[in-house]
Amino acid sequence: MAKPIIHKRTRGANVTLKTLSKPEEATRVDQPLHLHDKQIIVIIESEGAVFDISKYWHETAYLPSFIGCFGGSVDPAIVGEVWRKIALESSLRGEHPLIILLAALRVLNVLYPSMQRTAIIKTLERYGFSEATIDDLFKLEDKSPAEMVIIDWFSMAEGLIQELGRVPHFSTSEEFLRSARYIAPRSALFVYSNLRESEAMRMWQAAGLGECFFRIAGKERGKPGEYLRAALSAGFERSSMIAIGSSSAMFRAAQLAGIRFFPIVPGQEEESWRILAEQWFPAYLRGEAWKIDMQATLFYETMCREFSVQRTVSEIKAISMEHNLSARKQR
Repeated sequence: MAKPIIHKRTRGANVTLKTLSKPEEATRVDQPLHLHDKQIIVIIESEGAVFDISKYWHETAYLPSFIGCFGGSVDPAIVGEVWRKIALESSLRGEHPLIILLAALRVLNVLYPSMQRTAIIKTLERYGFSEATIDDLFKLEDKSPAEMVIIDWFSMAEGLIQELGRVPHFSTSEEFLRSARYIAPRSALFVYSNLRESEAMRMWQAAGLGECFFRIAGKERGKPGEYLRAALSAGFERSSMIAIGSSSAMFRAAQLAGIRFFPIVPGQEEESWRILAEQWFPAYLRGEAWKIDMQATLFYETMCREFSVQRTVSEIKAISMEHNLSARKQR
C-alpha cells in the first residue's frame, strides 16, 4: 500500500520535522510560544472543507446539468431540490458525481416515473463506480442511448466547471492553515484531495495557499480510508493524528482508523474553522478537546445515517408541499 509520502509542494522552502536540541531552542529568540512540542499530523480534506467545491460545483454545474438532461417536464425547482438534498445534505456528500447521479435518478423516478430514467438507472447500476468508470463510458465504441445521455450530462457539467475558474476557499481555513505551525511547531499539515495531485496542486497554488501544507495526496493514492491506513503503516501514531473534513468518506475513514476527527460542518464552514483555530486545536494540544462543544450533532447524525431513497422521497414531498402552500398564500 502506498505511503503518504506523496507529492511535496513545489514552491517555497521545504518543511522539516527536525527536533531542536535544548541549546538550539534556547538560542531561538524568535521561537513562538507553543502549548507542547509533540509531533502532530493533521490530514485535511481539500474539497468541501478548505475549498467550497461541494456547493460551488454542484450548484453551478452538476445541478443545472441534471435539470437539463433528466428533468423532462418536471418542475425544475423540484428536480434541483432532489440533487441538492442528495449532493449537499446527505451522507453521499463528497461522493463521485456518478454515485450522486444514480441516487438522484432513483429518487426522481419514484416521484415522477419515467421509462427513460429507468433505462439510465439500470445502465448506471451495471458500472462499479471505480475511478475508471467515466473513462470506460467515454471509450465505448457502441454507446447505448442511455450511455449517451450520461456522457452528455457529465460533459455539460465539466464544461460549466471549466468556465467557473478559480474555486473560492473559506477565509478562516486559511487562518488555521497559516497559524497551525506557530501554535504547534512540530505539526505537519497533509492535504487529501479527490482531484488528481496536479489539479489539486494548481488549485492550492492559485489560491495562494501553496505554502500552507507539507505534502498533498490526490485520488491516485486511493480513497480516504486507504490514505489514512497508509499513514498509520508509515509509522504515524493514532494519538498524534487528526483528520479534518466535511464528507462522510473522511469521517468514516477516521472512525475506522481510530483517528480523531474534526468536522467542517456544511453551511457553517467559516464558523467551524474559527472554532477549530481559536478553541478546539489549542484545547486538543492541552488534552482538553472534549470540553469544546462543536455543535456538530446534525453533521454526525447525517453522516452516520445510510442514504435512503424512500426517506429522501418523503423529504422532497414535504418540501414540495411547503412550496405549494407558500405559493398559494402569496396569490
